[in-house]
Amino acid sequence: MNTNNPFDQFDIEHLSASSINLFIQDIPLFIVRYLAKHKSPTNPAMLRGTVIDHAIGNKTSLAEAQKEFMALMNYEKKQGNVFDKEKADTEYNNIEKYLEVGLPFYEKLGDPVSYQKKVELQYEDLPIPIIGYVDMEYSDCIRDIKTTAKRPSALLPPVQRQIALYGSALEKHAYADYLYVTKTKAEVITFEVDDINMRLNEVYRVASAMMNLLQNNDINSLVDQFYPDFSNWMWSDSDRAVAKELWRIK
Repeated sequence: MNTNNPFDQFDIEHLSASSINLFIQDIPLFIVRYLAKHKSPTNPAMLRGTVIDHAIGNKTSLAEAQKEFMALMNYEKKQGNVFDKEKADTEYNNIEKYLEVGLPFYEKLGDPVSYQKKVELQYEDLPIPIIGYVDMEYSDCIRDIKTTAKRPSALLPPVQRQIALYGSALEKHAYADYLYVTKTKAEVITFEVDDINMRLNEVYRVASAMMNLLQNNDINSLVDQFYPDFSNWMWSDSDRAVAKELWRIK
């Protein structure tokens, strides 16, 4: 173990936009997922998002996307995950709507330079890198694919931090494209990161705070310093179960 690397004791080899954002949003949930290594189960909406991403990036057909969705659902069921059938059916049916609006949008942009390209940022005084995967890289920009049933009015800070990392790593403009689909509407809403340098500074400061917190603490002392708020929508049932064991909550 490198004694100068506080991440070593938790087997954390790199950071990501997801781990940094979760640390900001909910430290007890960060403890559960990244220190106790609990993998929260997925849901049909998340699987649909993955399928749409793959279909657009690989230019696959609707039939292939639907087949991938069912394969992912079956895999999750074999892992013991239980899904609401109505929600699963809704997401399956929405695949067509998302592709009908998403594929033409990206076709107009031309062929990307790369899809799901791995990028890495290394700050001088952080012992581990920050790693991410860029959905779509073009000659002059990077674009991240988001799917949503709720109309976005602005680019929220967690997403800004995520794509600022990608844009900085590749030295390109960074955009998030929201594929917005409801029963009556389907459109693409695009936002650009307004201040990449500010977001990168946030990322660095959060990563430093994370490193400092882990420097002199193990998971038991962290449990003594923080307490979970289960009313936060981000907590899944299995997250709560793991947390109740860690914090000895009956």
